Amino acid sequence: MTTSATDPATAPTPDAAEPAPAAARPGPSGLFQATAIIATIGVVVALIGLGLLFLPVQTPTQDCGTSIGFLLDGRVNELVSETAPPAGITPAEAKANNAQPCRSRVADRTKPAAVLFVAGMVAALGAATTEVAVRATRWFRRRPPHPKRSAAKAPAAPGSSGPPAQGTEPSGSEQSGS
Repeated sequence: MTTSATDPATAPTPDAAEPAPAAARPGPSGLFQATAIIATIGVVVALIGLGLLFLPVQTPTQDCGTSIGFLLDGRVNELVSETAPPAGITPAEAKANNAQPCRSRVADRTKPAAVLFVAGMVAALGAATTEVAVRATRWFRRRPPHPKRSAAKAPAAPGSSGPPAQGTEPSGSEQSGS
């Protein structure tokens, strides 16, 4: 007599065919996914703001440099005479330079860049702080109890009065040898 593959006695069970991994961990919860996404977006926004601070600014007559460099170096505006502009500068360029010099152009670029940088950093640091706080709270809740603390909280065995409390003297009836 031959056995067939459809015989239920010899057919492999699904459990025996593919064992489950021993150390399978669940995926991150929704909160951890949200904090990771918020932190990533915050870092990207902060980098965009930082990039705007490093873009060069110029007027028709002056190279201001980067916004952050202009502010940190304490550079000054170079105003040009509109009636007798330097060689290679037209009166219209001189007027445009004087109407909006480097300092106002740098301020126009720095304000939104600084807002982006600060908002991105606040979002990233807030998300990181939330994640650390939640992970620490979960760790404290799931950690095993400390052996000394759990022994102190354990009830005494039935029939025994338990060890005497530290710092107390035994009563007169328990003392012997008087």
